[in-house]
Amino acid sequence: MIKISEPERLQTAKDIIIEHRAKAGAKASYELYTINYGSGKVRVTRIDAAPTSGDFAPLVAKKRIAWLTDHNSMVVEFRGAWKSDDEAKVVAYESQQQADINATK
Repeated sequence: MIKISEPERLQTAKDIIIEHRAKAGAKASYELYTINYGSGKVRVTRIDAAPTSGDFAPLVAKKRIAWLTDHNSMVVEFRGAWKSDDEAKVVAYESQQQADINATK
């Protein structure tokens, strides 16, 4: 599990999640997503949601994030407890395999 730190990649993940939330009508303050790339498509899946950071903390335990990262292209914590989704914070992770793919691009 590798934490993504590049601002442009974090912003891209955030934009993908915001677009998905708008279409799906998902509006929990804290949400956990997986993003998968393949066959020219981006697949976004909401895994969990919580109303508060305290409720969200157990949902983003390191072991769980590591497992999800091993089975998906990216795992994104969306922390949207702000006035608008544009102000939300994201934390994103990827597997070593996905990081190697991105390094060759």
